Amino acid sequence: MPTPLTRKSGSQILLKPARVHCVALTLAKHGVLFPLVFWPPMLWSATEEAWLFALVLLVPGVAGMLLWWSVRHLPQPADLRQAEAVVVLAFLFIIVPLLSVPAFAVLGLPGIDGLFEGMSAITTTGLSVASDTSKWPFAAHVLRSWMQWCGGLAMATAVLAMLIGPGAMAREMGRAGLDEGDRIASTRSRARQLLGAYAGLTLLFWLAISASTGSVTTGLLLSLSAVSTGGFAFLPDSLGSYSKLTQILVIVASVSGAISLLAVAFLSKGDWREAWKLGSFQRVAMWSAAALAVLICTMLALDETAYYAHAMNLLSAISTAGFSVSDMPAHPVLLLIFVVAMIFGGDAGSTAGGIKLARLTTLLRATRHAARQPRLPENAVAPLREYGQPVSDSKLIGLLAIFLLYSTSVLILWSGFLAGGYPPMPALFDTVSAFSTVGLSAGVISPDLSTSLKAGTVLAMLMGRLEFIAILLLVLPRTWHIPSQRS
Repeated sequence: MPTPLTRKSGSQILLKPARVHCVALTLAKHGVLFPLVFWPPMLWSATEEAWLFALVLLVPGVAGMLLWWSVRHLPQPADLRQAEAVVVLAFLFIIVPLLSVPAFAVLGLPGIDGLFEGMSAITTTGLSVASDTSKWPFAAHVLRSWMQWCGGLAMATAVLAMLIGPGAMAREMGRAGLDEGDRIASTRSRARQLLGAYAGLTLLFWLAISASTGSVTTGLLLSLSAVSTGGFAFLPDSLGSYSKLTQILVIVASVSGAISLLAVAFLSKGDWREAWKLGSFQRVAMWSAAALAVLICTMLALDETAYYAHAMNLLSAISTAGFSVSDMPAHPVLLLIFVVAMIFGGDAGSTAGGIKLARLTTLLRATRHAARQPRLPENAVAPLREYGQPVSDSKLIGLLAIFLLYSTSVLILWSGFLAGGYPPMPALFDTVSAFSTVGLSAGVISPDLSTSLKAGTVLAMLMGRLEFIAILLLVLPRTWHIPSQRS
């Protein structure tokens, strides 16, 4: 008879490990993504005659194509398991930044700094430890912004869903970054709608921002980073040197990227009713208005006057884009408002990071439900509901897990910064900025950061983009091997 310590629950008995050969085959089939990431900036660098930079961007694309070619005749596993799908996504977000390290090495960055830049790009974060980017060829800025755009698109599952079609893999890629994965990745048609919405939004703001700056190339970089809520800017002061019109357009593009792409897709087809029913526009608008109201009232109380600059920066924080029109506020209370805004970020189904506004809405409903529960009759059946439907136990468990993992991870990295002698509030600000893939900084993230803290921040950006569960699945031994039940 099994002892209490070895007895398994029913769910444990049903657990299935990830199959290494299925994960390897699926990864190989996604080798076609590598030229999509690295060859556009490679072509741009060729026009600048930056041949060494072009060469190091050519190689990962060629390697990816060869990998895909070697398995092109093998069928995709029809029974790909959920754990395998999520693990593949995690591997993709690790491999792509690693492949970008040689390109950043050509620009003069050491290995850990190159990995930092690559991870910040693909996770659409925007934090940087590069000391002087003004000496870079323009193709290097294209690389960072294009990687951000690709990273935002991958999290929206459009490219992945089109490559692999409907089924378990597509649904799990959707769930890893979106709460509406079933709806979004259910068909190739839906994936194409998302891709169209994403590209259309980018094109729209590219034209508008280019007109405001008078530069098509500047408009391209800013629109790629804004719609993907990435935040990399060509100039060292981010948006500070641009006109107010350009600043407003970039921030509006960033906030648009924080709205569910599914809502944007419906809107682009003229289906206002379906777009409205998703609730994403309402959540982003109400959260932005509430945060701005709190900010302005606090500034009035503190006799602060930089209303425009701080308001623009706060909207950037809410969208998790990370653009800024000025330095972050120095007062700890104002910084705290930014921290709270970054924690929740944009909405589910968008390219934004953070815990997501849809989850915040569920949390508020759960709080109200808990306060009401003691007043109900003892035998009353009154489950928590959203939009008229009961909230499933799995959704509540997932919500609890995300909050616990997020808060614990933030505490660990923040402790590391405090041990390094950094001021508490700026350290917390930059820690949350990394985990919510925002990119704003209070001055802690810099080229002088220790190697260990740079590595910790790299991991924070990866965990924040993949929402923790994917990384846990990747490193837990039981993902790959389920111990047999002992008698």
